[in-house]
Amino acid sequence: MSNIDMKKTNIHKIPLQNRSYLVWLFLFVGAVLALGLSFLISTQHKYTIAVMWLHTPSLILLNLLLPILVVLLLYFLSGKAVFSVLFVNILWILLSVADAIKVSMRQEPLLPTDLTLVQEVFTILKTFPKIQIILIFGGIFVALALLVLTFLKSKKSRLSVKNRLLGIVCIIAAFLCMNGLFYSSTERYDAYPVFENPYFQVNQYNSRGLGYSFVHQANVSHIREPEGYNAATFDEIEKKKTSLSISKKKLPHVVMIMGEAFSDLSVNKNIHFDGYTDPMAHFRRLAEKENAVSGHIVVPGYGGGTSNTEYDVLTSLPTRFLHTPLPSYNFIHHPINALPQALSEIGYDTLSIHPGYAWFYNRQNVYPNMGFDTQHFLETDFDLATQGKGGYINEVVTMDKIIETLDKHIKESDNPLFSFTVTIQNHGPYDGKYGKQEQNFKSDVPLSETETDLLSQYFLGVADGDAELARLSAYAEASEEPIILVYFGDHLPGFSNGMDFFDLLDYPIRPNGSPEEQLAIYETPFVLWANDSAAELCNFKENKEKAELPENGIISSHYLGSLLVELMGLEGLSPLYDFNNELRKELPVLSNIYSVTKDGTYLETLSPEQNKKLKKLMQWQYYKLFDEKVEKAE
Repeated sequence: MSNIDMKKTNIHKIPLQNRSYLVWLFLFVGAVLALGLSFLISTQHKYTIAVMWLHTPSLILLNLLLPILVVLLLYFLSGKAVFSVLFVNILWILLSVADAIKVSMRQEPLLPTDLTLVQEVFTILKTFPKIQIILIFGGIFVALALLVLTFLKSKKSRLSVKNRLLGIVCIIAAFLCMNGLFYSSTERYDAYPVFENPYFQVNQYNSRGLGYSFVHQANVSHIREPEGYNAATFDEIEKKKTSLSISKKKLPHVVMIMGEAFSDLSVNKNIHFDGYTDPMAHFRRLAEKENAVSGHIVVPGYGGGTSNTEYDVLTSLPTRFLHTPLPSYNFIHHPINALPQALSEIGYDTLSIHPGYAWFYNRQNVYPNMGFDTQHFLETDFDLATQGKGGYINEVVTMDKIIETLDKHIKESDNPLFSFTVTIQNHGPYDGKYGKQEQNFKSDVPLSETETDLLSQYFLGVADGDAELARLSAYAEASEEPIILVYFGDHLPGFSNGMDFFDLLDYPIRPNGSPEEQLAIYETPFVLWANDSAAELCNFKENKEKAELPENGIISSHYLGSLLVELMGLEGLSPLYDFNNELRKELPVLSNIYSVTKDGTYLETLSPEQNKKLKKLMQWQYYKLFDEKVEKAE
């Protein structure tokens, strides 16, 4: 054997860990592989985005640095190269798959806050078909087994403890430096191009990369004090509450219901219900009554974010202008003068009903801080085993609780009642949600069996909620008690086929369409109706005229609670509500995508005077979340 052959043989006998240059190359290639797999799994329009990245190579670098830093950190911690590479690739694959699933179901990318909602995720997983659950947990088990096996079998690096500690410190320092200079910079993030609609967060992730976008969102999750903010200014405003001259006669009971994924997607030129049940028949009949106001609210999210719509309606504050991916309920840590608290100060008893777990969005703590005296949750008031439908408490049982508590209150108390309910039955996913279902609609457009079933499942849930709304309105109509009903949807449903239905059935809903079509992604129907006793008591017709609602009936969700107060004739209940009611008449829709004027003009930018009012609202929101001092009414 020649000397050259002997040298080659000797090189191959050297353990991988002792060929330092090969170890570093292996770690680098492993990080590149992780980025490549993530790109293939989570990226839409792969060719277009790849070309875009090649023209902006800093995007490649910002996304690649993350797996490089993580794989190096793991290597210095464990001393095992193969384990470190495998771990990073599995982690990036899991994050990418989670992102792809979330985008398909809710048209919303993976956010850092999703990592805090583990309980919610497991609850939703229970509604998936068993085969999907088996595949998900089977895949996780195999990944964990591979990691454990690799960790136990692979040899450790001969790096000294000193060098490994130095490496750990350097990696952490490098990340903190890069994070401060690049990942946390909103200016830099916003400067990168976005393919298609730049306001759509899915497109932002898609164009700028999952890793970069995820870390950037983690940096901007906290709320910053607005420019020019002064708590004393709002202390003075809140002290100047108008003294309400409440008459001795009874105030109306208010029953407010937010329907899970309630929407009017059934209203479409290509969908018909001849021979079937129109899933919104009762809602529309209620909306057409004389003492009713109806239209659409522009909510904060699509396909999810239920608590954000709750927050908007109950606080009269806009989630959209918190500029954080965190749920708005995350910032309610002390008593806040929300709608239930404000009403309790003038004699109302307040209760909330949510047939879901109390820990969902921390409602068990948020509701008392908002001023709800009594709360009803799944753990204490419902039985999923006997009252479930589609994986959640059914609409009939939920309405039973609403009517039961209202009826009991009327019989036992002279105080008016404010009742707020969040339904849950029609929560997604909708694939086989209610078991095998016959088609319950006609379509002029050819749909696949899967698409037909998805819509049939969803419409069944909407029809169930609509039927219970009819039962409640019949109760209120027959009652001599003054009762006001408010019913609205929290967001459009998130289907497993994404937004395909919108194109297939030609809905005027498109993320890259006209301003009207872009805003329609966030529009859900609402109706506010007073029975005859309440209409007379509140001068409903007169107040309706004064409210100056836009002809198209579209308002921002944070205006709905304030609108209710105005229609009840309770001007002066809160300076914030009065401010919002005046602002609504000028800008019925106030949004960080498009705002809409009272004459229906869509605006991308506001005038200096309008900006001044928006700035005041944003400062007021900060004040209420962080500086307002509220003493709960006894």
